[in-house]
Amino acid sequence: MHGGNLLSVSKMGVSKWAILSVVLLIVGLIFGYGLAVLSGPLVTTTITQSTTLTMTTTHLTTEIHLTTIQATKTHFITSTETLTKTVTTTLTTEIKPMACETYSLKILEVIVDRVSMIDYDYYIFTLEASYRGGRSWDFIVLNLYLVSDKGYKYSISYSLAERQLLQSGELKDGESIKGQVSFKLPKDEVPLRLIYEDKLKDIRLEVTDIPPPSRQVSWIFFAETKVQSEYSIIWASASIKTPGTAFYSGEKIEVELSIKYSRIVGSPAIITITSITVDMFEIVETDPKLPITLKDGEEVVVKIILRVPEEGYKGNLKITIYA
Repeated sequence: MHGGNLLSVSKMGVSKWAILSVVLLIVGLIFGYGLAVLSGPLVTTTITQSTTLTMTTTHLTTEIHLTTIQATKTHFITSTETLTKTVTTTLTTEIKPMACETYSLKILEVIVDRVSMIDYDYYIFTLEASYRGGRSWDFIVLNLYLVSDKGYKYSISYSLAERQLLQSGELKDGESIKGQVSFKLPKDEVPLRLIYEDKLKDIRLEVTDIPPPSRQVSWIFFAETKVQSEYSIIWASASIKTPGTAFYSGEKIEVELSIKYSRIVGSPAIITITSITVDMFEIVETDPKLPITLKDGEEVVVKIILRVPEEGYKGNLKITIYA
């Protein structure tokens, strides 16, 4: 498995607190009282200004005059006083650090399928996308595309050989997502650059160090049997027990092989299964181990463990029994 191909891009968030600080400063100057935002590192600014206050008072006096007829008069006296006062406004604001966002895209492995189609190869990428920052990353799989060595762009395709599809999703701080995506390229082209581009969010990641394929895909459908023996009637059949039809290089496949001997005139009472071979595949284990002896009418079930070849293969398992 090839790993370590990592691309990181940092994106600085624009702080809104600088704008808020200016607004709070203007409000404080107009209305003459302190405003505070209570969190984070604090910066205090004191502003002194002269403000003219106009104070109006009304005095009520009553006069009683003794004349021939006693009369009472009420006088309203209004006075205006102008007072100049010094007003001190204290503005406390929070200075927040710029938000740093890191987006990363890592290629964990590249697997190639060269046998399923005549004119095209499928390149299966195992990817890991991760995010760090104070917000989140809406990771969208369809924003991925591949550029070949001929300069052509290819969108994501789909291969039946994929095991775990890469999903879209929201990634928060410290979260990651992993899975496989496939690209179908003509036989005469190879991957050159893997790009993630989100034009709406202004995010672009580019991986240029693409590792060569570490494994290939083989397609196996059924198991065929053939007996090589001087004895006339040896029955053999096989079935593949490992689920699926697409296998990667080096993986193991379990096959169940049934062998039965039916004696005819002139044949020995006991025969010996000396060896078993499978075209293109390595036999890792047989249970029971060879050689195996069979009497007339006896049947044995042999469990065979095979290793998938390094080069891609397409077809049936071709098993030969020698007795």
